[in-house]
Amino acid sequence: MMGKKNFYLKLAGFRSLLLFALTLANYVLMYLANIVLARSLTVADFDDYSVALSVVTMLSTLATLGLEKYALRAIALFRERQDWRKFRGFWLFSLKAISSFSLVLVGLLSIGLETILAAQHADYHLAVVLLAVFLPVIAITLFLVEVISAQGAHLVSIAIYRLFLPLVYLLLIGSLSFAQFQLSAPLAVLCFGFAWTLTLSVIWHAARLLMPAEVKKAMPLSQGKTWLKRSLPLVVNSLLLTVMTSGGVVILELLFPSGIEVGIYAVAAQTGGFISLIGTSTNRYYLPTMVVLIEHRNKQAIQQLIKQRTFVVGGLILALFSIIALFGQQILALFGTRFTGGHLTLVIVAAGASISALFADMSYYLQYMGFNRTVLSFTMVAAASMVALGLFLGKNYGPPGVAAAYALPVFFLFISLRFFVIAHFRRL
Repeated sequence: MMGKKNFYLKLAGFRSLLLFALTLANYVLMYLANIVLARSLTVADFDDYSVALSVVTMLSTLATLGLEKYALRAIALFRERQDWRKFRGFWLFSLKAISSFSLVLVGLLSIGLETILAAQHADYHLAVVLLAVFLPVIAITLFLVEVISAQGAHLVSIAIYRLFLPLVYLLLIGSLSFAQFQLSAPLAVLCFGFAWTLTLSVIWHAARLLMPAEVKKAMPLSQGKTWLKRSLPLVVNSLLLTVMTSGGVVILELLFPSGIEVGIYAVAAQTGGFISLIGTSTNRYYLPTMVVLIEHRNKQAIQQLIKQRTFVVGGLILALFSIIALFGQQILALFGTRFTGGHLTLVIVAAGASISALFADMSYYLQYMGFNRTVLSFTMVAAASMVALGLFLGKNYGPPGVAAAYALPVFFLFISLRFFVIAHFRRL
């Protein structure tokens, strides 16, 4: 029995390494794409492009209504219980809800952005609006990634999301740059949107192929209000975390409109923030497993799963942080000499991202156990602290100040959640 348990833990570790390898490939491809853009775009255009990505990243988190995160739990349980009617009902409800809400957000962004910029007599950020048009495509794709992962096909979903998407994007902008076509922020985001559209097409077919035949034949049983009630705490938590990770670019844009500070922080955040992707990518394997263990109330197995994940992910984080700390300036030089001054910003961001990745599963575990208010309260305090500190430290210290405003709240948030989980296990 113990040998079988060890085998599954080793298998989990091997799969986690594969998921990390795919994440690493994604990082390399997107990094190359951003190097091409940083060297091809003007300071103002790279600024617009970075702001567009940050704004749409935050909106895409909100657009899914948390249903993509809840899918990791719901789909896993529906398969475990063979409740095909709810499976199909959840599938159809989520697609309709995400599509509709995404369109509403696109309209609100277009109207709101134009109003704010007109009031400030600022330049119109066309790139933001153009990328926002693809928000329904992005949101549905993110949902399908988790639906596929929840059914055990983690490598399939990650391969499409982490490999196919950035590869298409890199080929598009690389071809334009090689052909000496003048790249601009609007053109760059159009290429990005087109890559997302192709990715949706591929992942849609994959999701349909992997869906059990019983689901396609079942009469849908929808519990939309119940699912939204359970998913909204997840989306609020995810949105707050996204504000913490992506909000720095927007804060610096407010403080230094079209300044090099925005580009420096964007490049440093992308480089250091890669570490946090280790947490999100491995969660797609661990969370569905954790849901089933919680369903069976297997305390010992849950603790072993958490420890095993911490050991595997911790080793990867340590290796990556060491590389960033030692060779960060040389890495930033790939974007151009104007970005090499962001080394301190990079190290600070990487430190915060390391803590985020190491304990990325803590908030989901607590929410699955019913501690939604606790997690949201902690996260809201951290996000509010980040914005307040970002505006203050950013104004006085620029990109390093905003990086510190991100890292400090992240550290206290995830360490606090970890101690809360430890205390919870002691009470069980």
